[in-house]
Amino acid sequence: MPTPISIRARFGYTLWQILIGLYNALITLYIIGVLLANRTWKIGRDARRKAFRTYDPVRPLKVGIVSEYYYPHLGGLSGDVHYAAVEFAKMGYAVKLITSHVAEPHNIRHSEFGFEILRVGRSIPVFANGSLAKISFAWNLGRQVKKLIREQKFDVIHIHCPLTPVLPLLVQRYADCPVIGHIHTLLRTKPFYYKIFSSQLARFMADFEGRIAISKVCARPFQEWFNCDFEIIPNGVPVDEFKEFHPKIPHFDDGKTNLFFIGRMEPRNGISVLIDAFRIIHAEEPDTRLILAGAGPLKSFFEESIEDDLKPHVHFIGPILEEKAQYFATADINICPTTRVASLGVTLLESLASGKPTVASDIPAFRETAENGRDLLMAHPDTPEEFAAQTLRLIREPTLGQLLAKRGQLKMQKFYSWSLIISKVDVYTNQVLGRLSSFEKLQSV
Repeated sequence: MPTPISIRARFGYTLWQILIGLYNALITLYIIGVLLANRTWKIGRDARRKAFRTYDPVRPLKVGIVSEYYYPHLGGLSGDVHYAAVEFAKMGYAVKLITSHVAEPHNIRHSEFGFEILRVGRSIPVFANGSLAKISFAWNLGRQVKKLIREQKFDVIHIHCPLTPVLPLLVQRYADCPVIGHIHTLLRTKPFYYKIFSSQLARFMADFEGRIAISKVCARPFQEWFNCDFEIIPNGVPVDEFKEFHPKIPHFDDGKTNLFFIGRMEPRNGISVLIDAFRIIHAEEPDTRLILAGAGPLKSFFEESIEDDLKPHVHFIGPILEEKAQYFATADINICPTTRVASLGVTLLESLASGKPTVASDIPAFRETAENGRDLLMAHPDTPEEFAAQTLRLIREPTLGQLLAKRGQLKMQKFYSWSLIISKVDVYTNQVLGRLSSFEKLQSV
């Protein structure tokens, strides 16, 4: 049975919620000010944005990639835009990744992988949609973006999470070339401000020359709310990194069964369910440990929720990046208890690519990626007992685990390598540019 959360942990969580509410109120005022100052309501109404320069197909394409998130911010979106930039650069394109400044010494400008990083404003946190989000902060952010767009003369811009303030909206406002919006977020209900500004947001979505969503379940709400279509292209995974040999973490290489979770320490990732499941697992199989990797605002809350006799078997190791593949090599079983807000699940892709058996939430986004009983085992996202039962089954049936792991890894290598995924994005991008070029020729006749 779950252990009651201590009064200290509950108080800390309540205080955190109050402070977050006050902080978010100030951030909201800033967002409103920036959007009003830059007249973002003109998106979709300004004919000048559609007066594109003539695209020369002979010279290398100049590609802009826009994201509020990039390393050292850890998470799926940072990886998505990084590997998109890497693969586009490999194709010979001139690639510029547009994001915000972060703490030193992480403000690199030129990536070793052949693309440039352009920074405007400063990245600050905001809590939204059950997660810690980021926005760009600067009183003159609009002028910075407008100047950057004017100087760079992009052939096409890919904006990730386009309806989120403030950098994506400002780039769309001032873009002077075709723009493709990438939807990454699953919204189960229509947000309040989507209801208020529904007609404006529908116009914003119609303003894109192309639209990509990472899953069908992710695209569906936007299709219904804003009457627009999407090309479905999922996230990828760096399969080659998992093919290499990685030694196990010595501290955890002692014969115990290592259960591994990676993700932000926040409610939507199902960590409470995972901890409750581990209580059951450890009671039946004492030679087990739980390793949780990731940072987040509730890390201390989850640590406080662990009773004293279980604490030696639960390890919160904090954020990891370079060591990620080594930790996956150390794991015996990966667990992805993400709640229903997942739009695809980069951690699921990584877990399957690692070649280790995986237990994941039985949710629509994950069912688009993997098949229960063939690539992995699934459990109800709200039921610790099911996660415990499926994990115990893999512990006690190692042959089944090996079979599932092999199938999952092969699926990732065949369908989800970044080179394959970005080649699909490239094909779609050129279709968009070709369609626009044909339309312009017809208009000139």
